[in-house]
Amino acid sequence: MATKLIDRASNFLARRTSRRGFLTKVALVGSAIAVAPLRYAMRPQTAYATVCSCSGSSCDCTDLCCDGYTEFCCTLHGSNTCPPGTIAAGWWKADGSGFCRVDGVDQARYYLDCNTGCNGCGCGSSGLCSNSCASCACECGNRSCNNRKSCCNSFRYGQCNNQVRCVGPIVCRIITCTPPWQLEATCTTASATDNFTRFHNRPCLQGDIPMLARAGVVRGTRWFLGQNGGGPSEAEFGYGQEEDVFVMGDWNGDGIMTPGVIRGARFGAVGGPLTWMLKNSNEPGEPDFVFEFGEAGDIPVVGDWSGQGSDAIGLFRNGRWLLKTNLETGPADSEFIFGEPGDVPIVGDWNADGIDTVGVKRGSEWRLRNSNNAGAPSVTFSYAGPDDVPVVGDWDGDGVDTVGVFRDGQWLVKNSHRGGNADDIFNFGTESDLPVVWGDNS
Repeated sequence: MATKLIDRASNFLARRTSRRGFLTKVALVGSAIAVAPLRYAMRPQTAYATVCSCSGSSCDCTDLCCDGYTEFCCTLHGSNTCPPGTIAAGWWKADGSGFCRVDGVDQARYYLDCNTGCNGCGCGSSGLCSNSCASCACECGNRSCNNRKSCCNSFRYGQCNNQVRCVGPIVCRIITCTPPWQLEATCTTASATDNFTRFHNRPCLQGDIPMLARAGVVRGTRWFLGQNGGGPSEAEFGYGQEEDVFVMGDWNGDGIMTPGVIRGARFGAVGGPLTWMLKNSNEPGEPDFVFEFGEAGDIPVVGDWSGQGSDAIGLFRNGRWLLKTNLETGPADSEFIFGEPGDVPIVGDWNADGIDTVGVKRGSEWRLRNSNNAGAPSVTFSYAGPDDVPVVGDWDGDGVDTVGVFRDGQWLVKNSHRGGNADDIFNFGTESDLPVVWGDNS
């Protein structure tokens, strides 16, 4: 029996996921705990072990496949429903996500596990049959390290379809802002909570096409915005002065990345504040935002530090990060140390939780951190050469930002946080151009 769920996420969520998917890579789930049928309802934390388990794949412990949770049904089957041959066998909720709002008040977000059947196998007192009885095989979803598991985790919270005594492993998950018992008559109100999952999400839950990062370059003061994988320019316009630093960001949360220039920030500049001039359209004209932030010698950075759905600004100052969450003159909202003088700062949503966090390139070594505070890198790896210019984007549309380099007009990009060869190589621009990464999912 397939159970259809409608995700009533707020306009904020829909806007945000049109730019990047929401996922959270947390060190929780793993092997399941089987419980007796009358004790199905349990805290999800006890059902997931804090281990790295990659289901026999060659994935790395930093990949989503290894965090232990199950992938969403819409990723695997194209629909936010339990697929044929499965049932909704239990649910839990997550509070404090900000995704489900009614009149501005945050509501719980609900997750339902779709368990497969047992194909005639018994289950004893556990209520769970052996994984060998399932009609699916335990693997990374769609056999991708960037998807969570499918048909691996065997447990049952048990608030739904209790008339079905035996179930197999969880094939996939569905998500809703509506209480499950209002959508599926067999579900009870017995509650389980796991706030670690509150930011788990996929763009397909909102029906959006994941945005692919696109290559762009600035030549003098002329901007050329290309396509994913190179190709001809989609937009061309003039903006700024040659001594400016050039950036792109979604300044107003409309799903379109547009240009910005920072005056006084070029290497060798002395004295005076940095002036930011940001535009909300990819065309020539006057800036929509003008303000001062930073001083000569600072390196400007751009990112969504709070998951608000639009980009804000920051500075890298000899290993110290100064981040602002608004586009106006004033002090930084947060400061911390990550890196050291001489590092090249980079920013990305490294774990697809909807929040951009910091990183640095030090020679050929990349150090990425999954939170905006001081501490050790979450991920470290070596890639490309020390003189290559770093670029960051979601090159394959999976919601995870990964690194790349710009080398003499050639883009060499990676789809995972690990060393080795580039996953994609394409040409856009010339040796003397300055690279920018942009996207448009309006």
